[in-house]
Amino acid sequence: MSSVTIAGVVKAYGDRRVLDAVDLHVADGSITSVLGASGCGKTTLLRIVAGFVRADAGSVTLGERVVEDGRTAVAPDRRGVGYVPQEGALFPHLDVAGNIMFGIPRGERTTSRLGELLELAELPADLAHRQPHQLSGGQQQRVAIARALAPAPRVILLDEPFSSLDAALRISAGKAVTRVLRHAGATALIVTHDQGEALSLADQVAVMRAGRFVQVDSPAGIYERPADAETAEFVGGASMIAAEVSGGIARCVAGAIPVAAADGRVRVLIRPEQVLLGPAAGAAVVGQVTEVGFYGAQVVVTLALADGTPLTARAPSARTPRPGDEVGVVIEGSAVTFGDES
Repeated sequence: MSSVTIAGVVKAYGDRRVLDAVDLHVADGSITSVLGASGCGKTTLLRIVAGFVRADAGSVTLGERVVEDGRTAVAPDRRGVGYVPQEGALFPHLDVAGNIMFGIPRGERTTSRLGELLELAELPADLAHRQPHQLSGGQQQRVAIARALAPAPRVILLDEPFSSLDAALRISAGKAVTRVLRHAGATALIVTHDQGEALSLADQVAVMRAGRFVQVDSPAGIYERPADAETAEFVGGASMIAAEVSGGIARCVAGAIPVAAADGRVRVLIRPEQVLLGPAAGAAVVGQVTEVGFYGAQVVVTLALADGTPLTARAPSARTPRPGDEVGVVIEGSAVTFGDES
């Protein structure tokens, strides 16, 4: 496998600049998720790396080989790239074996090689002669991964690989595909709009907005130290509360919270899992429950604090408060701060 280096890539369609001087490095054997809302440019970037779309400027390097420099480009079939489109796009007229072996030279299409690829993709051997319509969504996705890995590509690209699967299957399929990629030692670039997928599947997450990367970091770095308030709210539940910082403590309607910020007015970011709920009696901070969302093992509780400021908490469903209840509120841990907008 090879590293991927994207440097200063620009792409425009007419007056609309889809990619605006994009830089990204994907280390050899690592998995990077490109996370962004629909229309932000992430699929265009993936297609430029694959060679399906030409860049207007900038370069793409796979390992030591420049495959796109804005003037000339290596053809897609000569880049050594495996590509998995949305929904896998298996050939309906071929069985599992035919799909997996499609990209391998005929002389290398051996039973042993098929067995290796089925095992790599965690697929039982008895699926080899089934048609795609006889497979589950997760199995189809793993066949598509095996097909992309079969020619031993330098890099594998996945475009919204789980978008067609239901929520429960997305989680299990994501775990399975990640295991397959890591077992193969693959360098992978995954495009997704799903925050959970991006954070759970990758070694590195690149958050894209309006054709630019606003932050590239580890999953924990993106979630715990977001570059700006918009990124903070995009990657997970977030309550932004006005506060006054003095001596490393932000004082606000939710209480006193440790922060690493200079004195002055700020907004503090509070994640739902930081909000601990308890009895209102004797509590320094009290909120009134305005809404409760049930999600099985957990509930998401929306509170109104003393001045009406909303605060979101996540709690075990065994201790579900009801709308109208008053509860005590404690903020656990420290908080990230952003500039005051008042």
